[in-house]
Formats: sequence, structure tokens, C-alpha cells
Amino acid sequence: MSKIICATLTTRNINSSSHHQNRPKYISSLEKLDERTKNWQPGRVKEEHRLKRLYEQGKCNIFRPLSSYRYYHIHKNTPIDLLDDLIDYAKEVKHYTIDTEDQLVPKRPSIPALIQVEYVYEDNPSILLLMECMHLPEQNEPTFIKIKQLCKIIFSMGHTIYSWGNLVDELEDFYQYNLFDENDISHVNQRNIQGEFKKYFNTTYPTSPDIKLKSNETYSLQFAILNTFNEWLTKRYTLGNFGCGLDPALHTISVPKQFMYMREQVIEDEKEIRELLI
Repeated sequence: MSKIICATLTTRNINSSSHHQNRPKYISSLEKLDERTKNWQPGRVKEEHRLKRLYEQGKCNIFRPLSSYRYYHIHKNTPIDLLDDLIDYAKEVKHYTIDTEDQLVPKRPSIPALIQVEYVYEDNPSILLLMECMHLPEQNEPTFIKIKQLCKIIFSMGHTIYSWGNLVDELEDFYQYNLFDENDISHVNQRNIQGEFKKYFNTTYPTSPDIKLKSNETYSLQFAILNTFNEWLTKRYTLGNFGCGLDPALHTISVPKQFMYMREQVIEDEKEIRELLI
């Protein structure tokens, strides 16, 4: 090989190597989420690693829901006939669980983004609604009117709603969407499972090093599941982009895997609360 060819190849290799070194490293959405959690909630990351080690050592299991379920996304593209069916089902159900998620915005107040509502059946698969509040129809549209009607039935007199924490605290930031208000919530029998678990744990394990005695101290749902069922539920996706539009029908998801993980997270949160009712 001539010296000219060798010199040319060497130059190309150097330029190619330099090009790859200067290329920005791709950071996945999950890596960004992990970094965000590490910066904003380092205690959560520490606890997640502790539970992961317990699982890897065979000292606890992965959380597995005991009951099956069907889930439906509620937003501006939800078919009217599906909403009619869900309204009919809601008229037959007396017990629900509710949880919510926010869309976090750096250096600004978070935006209420997602309401998870589970229809609690005794013998049939549960129905889980994922109400994507940042993707609702205009308030004068038939779809919005149907969604509001559905909420009115869920918050009917005589219905019991279970939540992890105070129900009003959980839902008051969502009043702005005009689906329900404080008067609607006052109609239902509110069951704060977090408060009930605290009474149970403190009575059953009065000498536990983890005991919380102050009135403003609470136990996390993750702690309750571990100590009740010896199961670990990952909270890796708690700070996820829940306002992005979780339903592929909204055509807003650019990272399908992240969407799947986040949807599984919100579904598992509802199933955790359900397990503690049994």
C-alpha cells in the first residue's frame, strides 16, 4: 500500500473518531426520568434501591395484582358509546378507588394531569378509568358533557370512595376542569386507607423502628404493600410525564416504551389500594 493511501486512511480514521467523540450522547427518556428523580427526590431513589436489593436477595416478591381488570382512557377522543356503557356500569357499582398524578413543570407549580378511577367489583374484573385531564374536549362538546355525567354518577350519594390520603386533598386541584366540585365529593362516603393503615400498623407493631407517631406523619403506599404483602412495587415512574397523553389514540407519544411503563405504573397504583381493602 502506498504512503499516500496510508496517510489518507489514517486521516479518515482520525476524522471519523473525532466525529463520533463530538456527537452528543443519546439519553433515553427513562434515563432522563431517573436523573430527575435523583435530583428532585433522592430519598425515593434510595428507598427504590433498598427494595430492589431485597427482591434480588429473595427477601420480597414483585407486586402482582390479585384481580384482573379492563382499562379505558377518557379524553377528547373517547367514543360516546363507550362513555354510555361506562355510565351504565357506574350506576351498578357502589365502591371505587381513586388516585391522581400531576404533570411536573420545573420551577413552576405542577399541573393536575391524570385521575385514575377503579370500579371495584366483588366477582367481576375491575374497570379502570384513566382520565387524561390535559386532553379533555371543549366543555360545550357532547363528549365533555358525557364525561361530566360519568363523574357525577361516580360521586353519587351512597357511594364509597377509597383513596390513599384525604380525598379532597387528592382532587381539589382538578376542580378547574369543571368535571366535579367540592359539593359532589361531599356526597360520597370517603375512606382514607392511608389513615386506616397507620392505625393498623401502629397498633400491630408499636415497637417498630419505622413507626410514625406524629399526626402529620404518614406511611407511603409502597411501605404499606411491602409490610402487608411482602411485595415490592417500583416507583420509578412517579415523576413521569403524565400529561403527555398516555393513550396512543391521542398520537402524542414519541417514546412507546416509556408510555407502556407509565401506564403500568398508574394501573398498579390503583391495584395496590384495592389489595389493601381485601
